[in-house]
Amino acid sequence: MNIYLDIDGVLLANELNPALHANDFLRKVLTEYPDTTYWLTTHCHGDPSIPIQHIGHLFEKDVQDLMKLIKPTTWDLAKTRAIDFSQPFLWFDDDLYFEEKQTLLKHGVLDNWIEVNLLKDEAHLQNFLVSFPIPLHPGTQDYEK
Repeated sequence: MNIYLDIDGVLLANELNPALHANDFLRKVLTEYPDTTYWLTTHCHGDPSIPIQHIGHLFEKDVQDLMKLIKPTTWDLAKTRAIDFSQPFLWFDDDLYFEEKQTLLKHGVLDNWIEVNLLKDEAHLQNFLVSFPIPLHPGTQDYEK
């Protein structure tokens, strides 16, 4: 399964602070999906070192090292243009634009967008430590791991 991660509003609560439980969340994701986790953020632009330069210092040292496993994406206008719809995936993001929603609906995988809303629940990432979502496989209505 591919994991796509946004930064602002997901891993960061604000410009100076990681979200509550972000270190543990990243440890879990990067331990369980070390080869299939991708940055899906404006901070990447095809270079996986840029997000680490931008936010790495805010995280614990072992998490900084794990972040080096996250692969880059490149996209224009809509983040969904960087998603591989031939593979099951989860996309952790705080916001979804109209075109992105339409693309997810077209592929039958709207539920694979995992809304992280730190404004409603500042400890939202903790939920995923206890119960990790299972994605819909693109092109089917069946849930698969």
